[in-house]
Amino acid sequence: MKNKKFTYVLGAAVIVLWGMILYRVIGWAAGGDDPVPFAQAPVKNEPYNDYAVPKDTTRLLLNYRDPFREVKEKDTAEIPVKKLVHKNSVLKPVKPATDWGFIKYSGYIHNPGSKKLIALVTVSGKNLLLSEGETKDQVKLIKNMRDSIRVSFNGQIKCISIK
Repeated sequence: MKNKKFTYVLGAAVIVLWGMILYRVIGWAAGGDDPVPFAQAPVKNEPYNDYAVPKDTTRLLLNYRDPFREVKEKDTAEIPVKKLVHKNSVLKPVKPATDWGFIKYSGYIHNPGSKKLIALVTVSGKNLLLSEGETKDQVKLIKNMRDSIRVSFNGQIKCISIK
């Protein structure tokens, strides 16, 4: 019994729904007014603009030299070398550039006992374990920053990152 009542209620709802749809379609086909008129937005009047080009008020500064005139000869008098080089000036010897490619930083080890970082460094193919301040093969480890190290070689300092 319960299912029969429910079926009748659903059947009545379907008939009402289709009735509303047919009413709207017939009303639209007959050219009737829409039952729910749309609210029109107020029309904003735009001020008149004739898009005319405004008057040019800029001035050109024409105070540069004429590029088409002949160029006057420049002063090309030779100055003796003795006047260019001062007697007191001493040429400093230039240090040759150091190739840092022979030093490679491979990583670090954390020593839990001493709580120090030990860097794994390869110098000319030799694997070395260096802690801060230690020197081996003329390479001194100045600072270990985990992702890079700062080393000194022949008085020059360089930062080398991990590879």
